[in-house]
Amino acid sequence: MKLILDTRKIFLKPPKSLLERIVLFVTLVMTFMIFFAPLQFSSMPPVEAVAISMLPAISISWGWIVLLRFLFRRSEFIKSINE
Repeated sequence: MKLILDTRKIFLKPPKSLLERIVLFVTLVMTFMIFFAPLQFSSMPPVEAVAISMLPAISISWGWIVLLRFLFRRSEFIKSINE
């Protein structure tokens, strides 16, 4: 019997637990503030600055959720293959 990690499930499954939702929201807000702070004083239009700040904020916060799932909830994302 082989055990493999279901990477599709670990990456694409939306957060269902309250803790995962809170962690996702907090990291999203923190990274957005980090990326938006330098742009708010530039001559860039506000909508463009928000859009540019949201892209890295979303990708970093989702990557953090995936890493935490891999480290702490690995048993939920393992599937077995019988040979």
